[in-house]
Amino acid sequence: MKILRPDSIAVKLGAIFILLFMVLIFAVQAVLYMLFIRFYTADVLNEQIQRTQRYAEVLSDHFDPPTIQHLLLVESGADHLMLILDQAGNSRGQSEGISDLPPQELQQITEHGSLDHGGPVLKSNWKNDPFFVTEASIVTKGQPLGRVLMFSTTDPIRSAAQTLKNTFFGVAFIVLFLGAAMILLVTRRIVQPLLRMIKITQQISQGKHVTTITAVGNDEIAQLSHAINRMSQNIEFYKQQRKQFLADISHELRTPITYMKGYSEVLIHELEGSKESRKKYLRLIYDQSHQLQHLIEDLFELAKLEEGTYSLDLSKTSLDKMMQNVLGMMADSIEQSGITLNYNPSLTPLFVQGDAKRLQQVVINVLDNAHKYSSIGGSITVSTLKEETFGLLIISDTGIGIPAEDLPHIWDRLYRVDRSRSRATGGTGIGLSICKEIVTLHQGSIQAESTEGQGTTFSIRIPLFEDTTEKNQTDADCK
Repeated sequence: MKILRPDSIAVKLGAIFILLFMVLIFAVQAVLYMLFIRFYTADVLNEQIQRTQRYAEVLSDHFDPPTIQHLLLVESGADHLMLILDQAGNSRGQSEGISDLPPQELQQITEHGSLDHGGPVLKSNWKNDPFFVTEASIVTKGQPLGRVLMFSTTDPIRSAAQTLKNTFFGVAFIVLFLGAAMILLVTRRIVQPLLRMIKITQQISQGKHVTTITAVGNDEIAQLSHAINRMSQNIEFYKQQRKQFLADISHELRTPITYMKGYSEVLIHELEGSKESRKKYLRLIYDQSHQLQHLIEDLFELAKLEEGTYSLDLSKTSLDKMMQNVLGMMADSIEQSGITLNYNPSLTPLFVQGDAKRLQQVVINVLDNAHKYSSIGGSITVSTLKEETFGLLIISDTGIGIPAEDLPHIWDRLYRVDRSRSRATGGTGIGLSICKEIVTLHQGSIQAESTEGQGTTFSIRIPLFEDTTEKNQTDADCK
């Protein structure tokens, strides 16, 4: 069994619970103790007061020596002492134990008789006084004849109080011990999953793959377990993605460099070759260097997007005008490839809240992909329209399409459906990743639908431009 450290959470929580438990136990004991002493004292005093008053009533009818001696005889077998005084304060009869009382205290009681409870009780402080003292007046026909004083020792109540204390402390110790053991077990049971989580997160921080934490229930600890499981899975996923990315980028960099090196070696060894041959190899070197430059630029742009340093210059942008600019740049190249290009502009002017340069970059990338993967005789259709609060741009082609199993991954970095064909057409596998990030920064969305062998459709949604000045003016007019 693992020994708990003094600074562990289990010990701290256990200590807090035990402290609260102790406070609760002693508070309950204190209340019970006070109630017991109060009721016990009241019961003893009430019984003694009634006894005193009964004797005073008897003496009120027969205040003579025989009656006095009879009462003293009756009381001699009890735990009480009795003192009978006449009106002048002289003793007319007393129990044998009265003479053992301290003379000064007895004199103070008989002479002053101060009622500390506002009634027939002269002494009731069981902690400091050895006796409870009560009195009752002897009255015949309205004339006071004397007093009856009753004394009862306070030893029984002190003994009962001490026994009660000892019992409470014993019960408190047993309950505290059992409660502490139970609290530590429960606390440790609660903390144990946290300790496992600490161990697993330490392993994660060291780059080690960890197993899934078993979570029971749906409390906060279980939710934390699920969160750590998701974090571990995400870290493992990104770790694998990083490995794949590094492998892919190494391959992408190696391929053009290998070509450039090979063609350069050919040129070096064939210095006497024909002009056409040298021109051919120089063109190949140029194409590969251009491909390498394009890849590096895309990587740099993607890095800025992921770091959050990519800035947008948002303004009122005409979606149709931007589309016309893109088509003006790309129409000739597309149509020269034997592909028909169709454009369906929106029926009304369509303005979006966007960065014209970045949105143009997105459209060029998607349109360029449609061009590359469409065959001679195919067609590309571009449409712009309004959809609720978005400007919608649809680019459809009749190209080779994308297999269903590859469609969810086209937004991943360096992912290619057909690597050999993509490399031949000059693709880097990063363009769509950049497009998705740019559209997301615009608070928009980009989606792709495709049927293999029939073509692909990209739908790009950008929030419409909202003229706050006109809106405020409209609101003012309505008011």
